[in-house]
Amino acid sequence: MNRTTKLILTSLAFALVAHIAGCATAEHATTTNAGSADTARARPAVEPVKDVNEAKPAYRAEFATEPAEVKAGEPVTLSFTVKDAKGAVVRDLQVVHEKPMHLLVVSNDLAEFNHLHPQPQGDGSFKVTHTFPNGGAYKLYADFTAPNASQIVDRLDVNVAGDAPREHASLVADKTTTKTVDGLRVTMRPDKHLRAGEELMLNFAVADARTGKPATDLQPYLGALAHFVIISEDTTDFLHAHPMTKEEMSEAGGAHGGMEHDAKPHAHDAAEMKDEAKEGASPSEVAAHTTFPRAGLYKVWAQFQRGGRVITVPYVVSVAENHTVSANTANSVPADAIKVTLSSKGYEPSRIEAKKGQPVKLAFYRADAENCGGEVVFPSQGIRKKLPVRQTVLVEVTPKETGELAFTCGMGMLRGALVVAD
Repeated sequence: MNRTTKLILTSLAFALVAHIAGCATAEHATTTNAGSADTARARPAVEPVKDVNEAKPAYRAEFATEPAEVKAGEPVTLSFTVKDAKGAVVRDLQVVHEKPMHLLVVSNDLAEFNHLHPQPQGDGSFKVTHTFPNGGAYKLYADFTAPNASQIVDRLDVNVAGDAPREHASLVADKTTTKTVDGLRVTMRPDKHLRAGEELMLNFAVADARTGKPATDLQPYLGALAHFVIISEDTTDFLHAHPMTKEEMSEAGGAHGGMEHDAKPHAHDAAEMKDEAKEGASPSEVAAHTTFPRAGLYKVWAQFQRGGRVITVPYVVSVAENHTVSANTANSVPADAIKVTLSSKGYEPSRIEAKKGQPVKLAFYRADAENCGGEVVFPSQGIRKKLPVRQTVLVEVTPKETGELAFTCGMGMLRGALVVAD
């Protein structure tokens, strides 16, 4: 091999190594997104620094219909394929309330509502067949949770062709909180005035419409005694609220005793509920724990199961402006604190550098209610604080040991940590 050939081969080898390194860096960078973990130093006025080693992949649901043109009155297959940031198909979604995917189909005026469950297919997609009764604009909310990730709700728009689209129905707040649907008389009693950004319980008393007596024969629906969906008038805000029974609220220490938005039932699992249903005894009072993120009109759908049939009871409520919350915005972060924003993406930053023996002041700001972050917990420190929506809550911690000092949401689903060094 002559000297020229050797030089050429050496150059090619270096180029190949550089190409591989560049590809590896680019591939790693694709996992960095708005929900990526960050690292910030525990001192004032330091901007967070992206930590690609802690980056979390993003997930999205690719949507298609079969046939491509959706027509009113004709069945259509709605297909969803969940992919990560690299474009790989994600097959094994977490089973949440007995299903890997929940699909809420509503008309843009919220007059029509369907709760569907796309089923997994051999190609990794999730499909369900649906018939839209009318032409017009519809909103789809695909609710799923990827492995080792937090809940994701993808919002999708569908325009349905039809000769005569249904007339738009205006949303008007209900004058009564008692509704009768399919033999059930349901009364909703919020535990406080409805104000934006405040956690509250929507209490529901369920009775037999004919006898007026409490309905003690409710059956579990999706692993719980009820299911609640809440959507704002402009369809921007989507909330899933899951129930607590009267007994569970009492055990938890009152209406706000630990149940969070999007949390699973505390005292009963699905098997226990099914056993109760077989015995013919179930509570007639349930409550939804939630937070309305903004002032305005919202539609609430409360779903119960009785006699093997799902009964959906709709409400329209008006939520007032909360001037206290409005005054306490993200701008109220003290100069010596590190801001930690909590949203559906998790904590940002989720990893924060700290020094052993030096106090760290964290300003937690919960941007929306589409997460299970109603509380922040530092287990090793015995710290547990409520995080109302759009309010800043200060937590001061003095690490005594090096290593990682973890913090989580109240359910332990969202996680972050102080990275403590000498």
